[in-house]
Amino acid sequence: MKNTVRIRNGLFLLFVISAGLLVYKAYLGYEKLTAAKKAEHFYTSQQYVKSETFYKNAINNRSILYKENEIQSTYTMLSNNNKEVSALLEKADSLYRNENYSGLIKTYKSYLDLLEKKQNDPVFLDYDQHFNVQNEFDTLLSNTKKNLYKQMDANVNNEMFENEYFIAILGELPNEVYGSADKKTEELTSHFINYDERKYSLLEKSLRYNQLKKTINHQISSYHKIGLEAFWLKETPKKIEKAHELKMAALEEERKRKEEELKKAMEAEKAKDPAFQEEIMTVVNEYAIGWMSAYNQLDTSYFVHITPELLNFFDERFEEIRSNQTIFTGELLYTEFDLDSFNYSMDDEEESVELNVVLTMNSASYAEGEIYEMKETANPWYYKLIHTNDGWKLSERKELVHFNYSNTRIYEFAY
Repeated sequence: MKNTVRIRNGLFLLFVISAGLLVYKAYLGYEKLTAAKKAEHFYTSQQYVKSETFYKNAINNRSILYKENEIQSTYTMLSNNNKEVSALLEKADSLYRNENYSGLIKTYKSYLDLLEKKQNDPVFLDYDQHFNVQNEFDTLLSNTKKNLYKQMDANVNNEMFENEYFIAILGELPNEVYGSADKKTEELTSHFINYDERKYSLLEKSLRYNQLKKTINHQISSYHKIGLEAFWLKETPKKIEKAHELKMAALEEERKRKEEELKKAMEAEKAKDPAFQEEIMTVVNEYAIGWMSAYNQLDTSYFVHITPELLNFFDERFEEIRSNQTIFTGELLYTEFDLDSFNYSMDDEEESVELNVVLTMNSASYAEGEIYEMKETANPWYYKLIHTNDGWKLSERKELVHFNYSNTRIYEFAY
């Protein structure tokens, strides 16, 4: 009896399970049919993106066989369109993130070619619209333009202009990014003028004119390649050349000023050098001794340390004295030098020194047979000496009215 009940219960359980499986299979079959019908409906309504989802559900549902080849074929076609558009956007996004802007622009142009090619393909157009492909490209290209403008500012801020790749890329960007071809020209011109004004104001300080000219010509060529006539740069070389000339003139003037200051400082230092002063005073003393002997003998051969021009003067002077039959007799007592009067100068043509000195002597001028008396006189003189291959030579002399005795050096002579 118990075995009979167990068998009956087992059979009932099997029946329930079988019935459940049949019901579940019927449900799955219904779901597949429903998915297939909806897929066909959306496909017929040209809502291909929506139909793809239902075709996929129908394919994945293997409960019953229903138009398997037709569904698979349609789904594959829809899926391929989906992948094509999705891959296009993924590639564009990757290129943007890697800052491969030229690649992004090429991809966008390929998309436009593809769009034109498939302008009569409602399936592709539905996926294109679903993914907002044009809007996605517009955003990426607009951001590209902003990034390139930021790079222009970075170049100026960092004063580094070796890489100006943005010129070509901004030129490659489609007109639509700017609004139109005219707006593109206007916008780029405005940005490049601003960029170049800042750029060349910096480069003028660091580059030579020839380097600047070469840089400008190269940049004009870069603008020409993207269809811009860089009118704002065409006058720049002339302006820079003028500024360069003024700068060079100012620098040359400053160099000469500093050179002159250094020269004067060196001259002043040498003029105050005791050893140099001693050298010059020795030359003057030897000249003065010779001068006195020459006047006593009326013979210019006694002169030493004088230039030929000054020697000619004394020749004429002595002839005048002889014609007047005047006799000169004198002896040099001492010389007194104004040490503060020493003025040394040097230039490309001449090295000279000027000084003031007093010659004190006993002397007399008289005619032959006259009785004479020698008197002591002190005559202040200005002397200029020039340096020659034979040493220092007296070239100029003139009598002075005033003499400064505050800082002097005296040399006495004994006969």
